[in-house]
Amino acid sequence: MASSRSNLGYLPGAAERTGSPVLDRLNAYSSTVESPDRWVVATVIAVSGSVPRPIGTSMAVRDDTLTIGSISGGCVESAIVDAALTAITDQRSMICEFGFSDESGLSVGLMCGGDISVLIEPLTPLAEAVARLIDSARDDAADDAGALIREIPLDVAMRGGELVAPAPPDSRAPLSPVTLGPGEPLPQTFAEAVGTAAAPVAEIVRRGGCGIVAVRDETRPDCPTVRRLFVESRRPRARVLIYGANDFSTAIAQAASLLGLHVTVCDARPVFATRARHPGAHEVVVDRPGEHFARECAAGRVDSRTAVIVLTHDPRFDLPVLDRALRMDLAYVGAMGSRTTHERRAQELVHGGLPQAAFDALHSPIGLDIGARTPQEVAVAVLAELIAVTTGRATSAGIPELRHTTGPIHRSRASDSDSAAPDHATPDPDDAAPSPDPTAPDPGPTAPPREESAAPPHPLHRLGTALTRGEAMISWI
Repeated sequence: MASSRSNLGYLPGAAERTGSPVLDRLNAYSSTVESPDRWVVATVIAVSGSVPRPIGTSMAVRDDTLTIGSISGGCVESAIVDAALTAITDQRSMICEFGFSDESGLSVGLMCGGDISVLIEPLTPLAEAVARLIDSARDDAADDAGALIREIPLDVAMRGGELVAPAPPDSRAPLSPVTLGPGEPLPQTFAEAVGTAAAPVAEIVRRGGCGIVAVRDETRPDCPTVRRLFVESRRPRARVLIYGANDFSTAIAQAASLLGLHVTVCDARPVFATRARHPGAHEVVVDRPGEHFARECAAGRVDSRTAVIVLTHDPRFDLPVLDRALRMDLAYVGAMGSRTTHERRAQELVHGGLPQAAFDALHSPIGLDIGARTPQEVAVAVLAELIAVTTGRATSAGIPELRHTTGPIHRSRASDSDSAAPDHATPDPDDAAPSPDPTAPDPGPTAPPREESAAPPHPLHRLGTALTRGEAMISWI
């Protein structure tokens, strides 16, 4: 009978917040496959307690100590490099375990009190699989869904972190690493080799998570593990659609890209919707916002992970987007503007048929109440609110959303030298960016939509992990 026991190695509730740097950093890792015998990959495969990075975090180490990425943010990297050099010399894999290190600084470990297990493996057995992923990836590799599945040798004791499934008959033949493209099913030969373990593997891939699946021989009384699989997978980046091109969209696009989100900026004015003004955006589109959003919805490119941020300040452009977006199940819908603008939007939308409950989901005035005034500060406030909402922390962090406050949005700061400065020392967003005059005649149809989709270099968007107690432990495989 199959067991469904799950431990720290695969946490379904956190799977969407876990990722694989091997996949996320294909561009950075591309140089490693040219000389795989000089490289090892260190990957966090199990965690316990408070740790700096989740399962799936990886770093690559070359024989001259050149590194790509990090595992813990500085606590154990030196020990990982030392172990990696040994693994390169011997061409053998190992598992290093790190745990709590006291404040004396004399032991290698984590100051946060957690434990992590790190698999250190020569790149040579993985080189062909990594090369396949690189070849199949687009220029911006982080936008492609994918998976890398490989077998972890059994000669290492694991302290937990496994999904368990019974083994099929005669399943002992070694498995080569498997790569999957977007929506690609598990190969039939692989599925047959792992039996019912194919189901939990496929579920990890579907969620875009990382985890270990143990295949056990339940025909024997002790149900020994006969195969251990490490699954790394990634979903496409969540999207942020920004409507309205101005200094605020420039800052928000740049910051959102650094968070690992796929950013589209759309405005009907070609002079403002340019790549030069939005170097952080993956796409810059010249089109009417309402028409662009309708097409994205019709094409299935808008889902429950999508965030919509409206910066247009023109009812001809923002109302069509908001009316449609607020009727959908989206991750976040926010609109810039004063409280007066918000009330005007409420009258237009609710009187136009939008349910009041749907309108109440609008984050406007947009952002957290942190005193932001400059475009860069507003970008931090907006994206902090987006993160809080999507992680369920919106009402528990102690900093209110602006929409739940009263009074001026832009209050003067204690450090301002001019005590007579008005509350909104920085111009109100309604006046801060150039926009079409709402009273001007409708400009009529614009030129056919023009897209610029040269993605900027994607950031390191890694998800980390943890190691053992008091001292580093190395188990040779």
